[in-house]
Amino acid sequence: MSKKKNSPTEKEPIVLTEWQKRNLEFLKKKKIQEEEEKKLKEKLASEKKAQLLQNNLTEETPEDSSKTSSDDKKEQATKKKEKPLKVKKEISQRQKAFVKALPVLSISLFFLLGSLFFLSPYSKMKDFAVVGNKHTTLAELSEQSRIKSSDYFLKVLFSAQKYEKAIMTSNPWVKDVSLDYAFPNHFTFNVKEYTIIAYAQVQEGFQPILENGVRVTVVNQSQLPKDYLIINLENEKAIQDLIKSLTTLPKKLVEDIKSISLANSKSTADLLIIEMHDGNTVRVPQSQIEKKLPYYLKIKKHLEGTSIVDMEVGIYSTTSDIEAKQAEVSKSKAEENQANSSEAQAETETTNPSIATDPSTNTQEQNPTDVSTQPTSEISTGQTEQSSASID
Repeated sequence: MSKKKNSPTEKEPIVLTEWQKRNLEFLKKKKIQEEEEKKLKEKLASEKKAQLLQNNLTEETPEDSSKTSSDDKKEQATKKKEKPLKVKKEISQRQKAFVKALPVLSISLFFLLGSLFFLSPYSKMKDFAVVGNKHTTLAELSEQSRIKSSDYFLKVLFSAQKYEKAIMTSNPWVKDVSLDYAFPNHFTFNVKEYTIIAYAQVQEGFQPILENGVRVTVVNQSQLPKDYLIINLENEKAIQDLIKSLTTLPKKLVEDIKSISLANSKSTADLLIIEMHDGNTVRVPQSQIEKKLPYYLKIKKHLEGTSIVDMEVGIYSTTSDIEAKQAEVSKSKAEENQANSSEAQAETETTNPSIATDPSTNTQEQNPTDVSTQPTSEISTGQTEQSSASID
């Protein structure tokens, strides 16, 4: 007999593709998940049955109820322990690729939208408002800031300091300004203005003088406030120095001042006459106004009627009547002295008629060469004769 070949052909191992491997894993996981869901359903059904039984048992002893409650607690604890673990879903290749490309796509979209916005007229639309202004208008501020209608609002936003500086250099009223932005295209000029310290009276009207010493546009008398201060000085530097001094004084004291003028004193060149709203007058040098003028607030409490407070040398008070009497006395004394001098001159002319008749007489011929040897009375007489001869 021929020998039968009993060597069966061995099956070659099946080579699975990547997709088939993943599919098998997915099926296994799905099967496990289905089993776990089935267990959960069974447990839920048993729980429902237990609850129904508990509700049907109306007549229970306290001991039985305590046992059932303890059993329920144990069952709940076991249920919490036996909760199935959630299986995380695997992210597909497309989702991974999308996540990786998301930053690039978002940046590209941002630049695309930005380009479309800047090409549209909305990028140049700007809305302006002003806050804190009394003497300046929105139109003036917009013009002085040099903001053009063709400027992008982003340029205005990032160059705010440039426009603020332009306003402060061109507008004398503006003490400080800030350009604030609000979404989407709203801009607000937040303005702080200089205050008016005094007015200078000119031919056209009254010119306000600001706290920085700068003069602004002339206003009419109808535009003046109820109580205002007038400065009647011509020297511009003196006005600026006076304004600086007034800003350091108490506000109540400055409000009491009605006008400031130059006294034109020969002894004190910078002596000022300050008229107050209460009718009193103060004389004080401009160089000492910061030091001496605050004392007026204490002195005026002790004044009776309209008075003059003189602070030129020391500080004392007087009245116009007293000064008028003193002026009359000094005037009469001056007239007496003048009359006495004229009488003395007439007497000298009568005692020396030769001088009066011959005005061409030389003084060198009358006076000896050595003046030191003559008496003092003779020297004074000779000098008087010379003055009288020259007058004749």
